[in-house]
Amino acid sequence: MAEIAEIGNAVAPAPGAPSASREPWNAGAGFYFVMILVSSVIILLGFAPSFYLKSLIHAPPPLSLLTITHGLVFTAWMALFVVQSGLIAAGRSAPHKQLGILGALLFGAMISLGYSTAITAARLGHAPPGAPTPLAFMALPVLAMAAATALVGAALWNRRRPAWHKRLMLASFFIMTGPGSGRLAIPMGLAEQGTAISLGVADLLLAIAIAYDFTKNKRVHPAYYAAAGVFAVVNVGVFWAFGSPAWMSFAKALTQTA
Repeated sequence: MAEIAEIGNAVAPAPGAPSASREPWNAGAGFYFVMILVSSVIILLGFAPSFYLKSLIHAPPPLSLLTITHGLVFTAWMALFVVQSGLIAAGRSAPHKQLGILGALLFGAMISLGYSTAITAARLGHAPPGAPTPLAFMALPVLAMAAATALVGAALWNRRRPAWHKRLMLASFFIMTGPGSGRLAIPMGLAEQGTAISLGVADLLLAIAIAYDFTKNKRVHPAYYAAAGVFAVVNVGVFWAFGSPAWMSFAKALTQTA
């Protein structure tokens, strides 16, 4: 996840001013930083019962080594995402870039472990309360991670185009809030609406970013149109998969279940 975001345009130093390696707080970049913090809080709260506070709450199912490893790597990737976006907002692009390779490695490991976790959970018959059958529910994490991978890949391809890069990276983080926001529906008594909530929260976060973009620039950047298209594919794909015999056949083959 090299160069998570060149958030905000670099401010050229005035003659005699300090080096541009450390610029004042960038208000525009601060919006991206705040949105990433909001998304992180959603994820942390959603996974508090089943992971972060598991030893206190004892919510089922029990944590396996795979689940723990995935959770730790995911948390490390999320923390690094916050740090890198904060560095850009604070005008410290040099350390932000230096952390890029680590971010890319963590993202790759997180996605690989995420797929393994989703497939294993479906094979063992695990799904959140109120969710469809485990094989059907597997569509949500699988499609969300595929979308995040596509967005991050596009962002890295456009890493020399900051306006594209920062928006695509932000959108990739939004779509990863789905599992957390869906789990927040459980204690609210909305478990059966968990899938719609998980998708809806991601869509809402993207809509807020688009509205900010339009308000600030009087237009919506094409990167957000591309991200919105990816989100739409995930939304349609998840609900299609929940009632699709074709998806069930694919899920059975993937999990090697009868």
